[in-house]
Amino acid sequence: MEQNSLKKKVYEEALKTLESAAERTRLAIEEAEQAAQEEVNTLDIYESYRSQYLQKSEMFAIQYNKILEQLDVLRKINPEDEFKNVEFGSIVMTDRQNMFVAVGLGKIKVDGDTWFVISPQVPIFEAMKGKKAGDEFIFNNIKHKILQVA
Repeated sequence: MEQNSLKKKVYEEALKTLESAAERTRLAIEEAEQAAQEEVNTLDIYESYRSQYLQKSEMFAIQYNKILEQLDVLRKINPEDEFKNVEFGSIVMTDRQNMFVAVGLGKIKVDGDTWFVISPQVPIFEAMKGKKAGDEFIFNNIKHKILQVA
C-alpha cells in the first residue's frame, strides 16, 4: 500500500476514535446533569446523590475538554505531508510496531494492523526523534529498527 494512503487511513481512524470518545463523553455529561436535575425535584434527603451526579458531570467535562484539545492537535496534522525523519505528524513502522506520532491515544486497528498513536512527549518518541528509515534506536533496552517513515 502506498505510504500516503496508509497514513491517511491511520489519521482518519485516529480522528474517528477521538470524535467517538468526545461524543460518548458529551452524552455522559448530559446524563449526569439530567440525573442531578431529577434529584433536585425530590426530597432533600437525596442531596448527596445530586452532589455525586454533579461531581460525575464535572469529571466528564474535564475528560471532554482534554479530548477536544487532542482533536485540535490532531487536526493540525496534514495527512498528505510526507516525512523522511521521525517527527510530529509522521507514521513510523519499525520491526516491532507501527506508530503514528500525534496525540496520546493508544492502540487502534487499521486494515487489521495494530497502530500505536503516541504523543511527542512519550519516551519512545524521544528515542526515535529525527531518525529515518534504516536507523536503529534503543528503547527499554530493546533495539528497534525503523523500516519506514512517512
